[in-house]
Amino acid sequence: MLYSLKVSIFGTFVVVFIGIVACHYDSTFKSNRRLCLSILKQFGFGRRVMETRILTEVEDMINKVREQQGRPFDMQQLIMYCVANVIMSMLFGRRFEHSDPDLLQLISTIHEGISNVSVALELFPALRILPNFKKIIAIALRTSKSVRSFVSNNTAACLQVRNSTS
Repeated sequence: MLYSLKVSIFGTFVVVFIGIVACHYDSTFKSNRRLCLSILKQFGFGRRVMETRILTEVEDMINKVREQQGRPFDMQQLIMYCVANVIMSMLFGRRFEHSDPDLLQLISTIHEGISNVSVALELFPALRILPNFKKIIAIALRTSKSVRSFVSNNTAACLQVRNSTS
């Protein structure tokens, strides 16, 4: 057999995980794959544009590490900023300084939202009425609102720059 069949039991629910080998690679899959690749190519996937953006961040990361002169520091935070900057440069066409308050707030908000994700809430939506899960939902909504606000503000700024140069 080319694939593994896993069965998990959650209460009275039975969930079957077939595996990637047994997935259906039909015309829908192929059209979705073509769509995803075309969208990624528009962002620079497979071209020098994306490589240049990543190399810019890697150079900045190396400089930040050199600035520490062997002292211990938090690499996780530096990596988060660099990855966020690669994504921001693809989305908005510019990179943010690591000390930019908007970027710091966005990363902090996303980190808080991700750290409060509840698998139990995803599996059992009826738990939303419990006080602890209401707090988790409030955090998720606050995170979503903050990210939407950040994206809309920067999108508006990009449109304004584009319209002024046209």
